[in-house]
Amino acid sequence: MKVSRLYLKILGTFILVQFLAMLAMFALVHYDKIRPPFARHAENRTVAIKRLLRQELAHETALTPSLRKDLTSMLGIFARAFQGEAWLTDQNGNVIVSSFAEKIPLTGKETVEKETPTDDGDTFFLIKRHDRISVYMTGTIQFAGNPLTVHLLHNWEKRPEEKWLMRGLLLMSAISALLLVPGSRGITRPLNELTQSAQKVAIGDFSPRVKIRWKDELAVLGSAFNHMAESLEKIIRGGRELTANLSHELRSPLARIRFSQQIIQDRMESGKTEGVKDHLGRMAEEIDHMDALIDKIITLSKRDLQEPPLRKDVVDLGSMLKETMSRNQQLMTGKSISTAEHLAPLPGYRCHAADMQIVLDNILTNAVKYSPENSTIQVRARANGETVVLKVTNPYPPLSETELETVFLPFKRLGYEDEVEGNGLGLAFARKIVEEHGGSITASNEQDGFCMTVRLPLT
Repeated sequence: MKVSRLYLKILGTFILVQFLAMLAMFALVHYDKIRPPFARHAENRTVAIKRLLRQELAHETALTPSLRKDLTSMLGIFARAFQGEAWLTDQNGNVIVSSFAEKIPLTGKETVEKETPTDDGDTFFLIKRHDRISVYMTGTIQFAGNPLTVHLLHNWEKRPEEKWLMRGLLLMSAISALLLVPGSRGITRPLNELTQSAQKVAIGDFSPRVKIRWKDELAVLGSAFNHMAESLEKIIRGGRELTANLSHELRSPLARIRFSQQIIQDRMESGKTEGVKDHLGRMAEEIDHMDALIDKIITLSKRDLQEPPLRKDVVDLGSMLKETMSRNQQLMTGKSISTAEHLAPLPGYRCHAADMQIVLDNILTNAVKYSPENSTIQVRARANGETVVLKVTNPYPPLSETELETVFLPFKRLGYEDEVEGNGLGLAFARKIVEEHGGSITASNEQDGFCMTVRLPLT
């Protein structure tokens, strides 16, 4: 099994954290912020022997031979318990009783590695003797009004429980290092899948998607990648469709211009100039049409790259609807189309007024263009809680679910394409503007025909 670099990084971090934790612990011990176990054990022994000595000396007034014998026996038992030595000295430093028969085991030439007072008034020493570290404790008790000093000395050796603790920590560290393997693979596997998918996207294949297995940060990353891939796929597909549709839209006027040019050229060569001015006028109209078309495409493209304009206007959408219908009155009169208005009072709506006018113009103009003669267009407006709802319905054959969504794509026109003037960009503009205002625009089939619904939030 190949060891991943991520695993090595996690393992290195784990080891570094353990090392820093041990370093911090040693620093705390060195600066007396915490007591190491062997120091606490030495303090506890000193406290215990002092308590026993006080009890033994409580009812005595002098160090009789019998008392010395009892104290010697006590110190011997106590010293053997921790495999060390214990003795008692008077205020002049003379040994009164001890657990040993020889001279004092300290020569005064030992190196003091550490000296620390305890909370009980005793003193803790770490000394070096015979090339070994020993623990030396001193404490004071009172006897017959005079101070006596208790001395405890033993080699520094780890207690069995401390050895087991260290072994346990080492075992836990080893197990943790092994458990990092599946843990790191759980991270590297989705990252490798994400890398492979990203590499495919980089060469133009937008089909790969990342499998979302858990609800964690990697799942968020995977969801973001899938969303990005879907968006890129739509953008690329839309760009290709836009190029194809644009080529189609420009090919027709260019063909008409070329045809008029050929007629003009033939007549100029034959010396007949009748009708040349009409053909020049048609060519100018076609050029203006292409110029307007290209201008709309550039404007639509810029909206995807620029920040939406500020919404600093407060308008009455009901009045805007009436004004828009009034501007279309001549076209409606020519087709004998009437309107049925159901406009409830609406609160003021904050928006970019010029953009919102584009939305209403496109919706109402399309309704008039695609409605048959002698028909009625339904116009409704109402406030629904924190949302304004606008509906424009005109008679039209039912569309499929795919067609209801396709009408918002650039250059997509359904039915009467050769009879109705237009370029298929109006509803694409309208959706973009409505979404910039935080709203939505949808198409649906209703009993009265084809319905456009705009929902705009008031907040």
